[in-house]
Amino acid sequence: MKLPAALLVALAAAACNSQGGNGQAPGGTAMRPGLWELTTRVVTVDAPTAPAEIQPQLQAALAAATTVERSCLTPGEAANPGVAIRDRVIQGQSGYTCETGEEIFAGGRIRMTLNCRSNSGAPDLRQAMVGSFTADTLQAAISGEGATPATAMSPSIPVRVESALTGRRVGDCTE
Repeated sequence: MKLPAALLVALAAAACNSQGGNGQAPGGTAMRPGLWELTTRVVTVDAPTAPAEIQPQLQAALAAATTVERSCLTPGEAANPGVAIRDRVIQGQSGYTCETGEEIFAGGRIRMTLNCRSNSGAPDLRQAMVGSFTADTLQAAISGEGATPATAMSPSIPVRVESALTGRRVGDCTE
């Protein structure tokens, strides 16, 4: 079942997506450049129309899908972190055309919506994210809606995933 992993990638993209904002935390403190660690953890999975026999497998697969990624945030990217991180993630998100709705990544607040249409017939994805950040931390709650792809053996099943994203600056970049 490939969609849940794709959904998590799309949610990660949504987590830091922003066209506006200047990366300023409360009091005008910008996110600090350096090595950042981002952890995405699935909190709940809801697939009410899934057959009872696959519910435990779906829950287990997504619950085990915690991801941890480390990457450098350059001074230029720190000046506009939403755009920088969005661009990095969307580069690896082939097969979808995404449109943003509300976009805030400023004043220590993060709030955005994202709708992604598949270019290949896969189910579309919708996400919403609300969170906050400081110069050295990031936290957000992410809600995503999509569906599993239909196969010869099973129909498409609507899925709603609630995830938590946390991030922290862990040091200077080594490169």
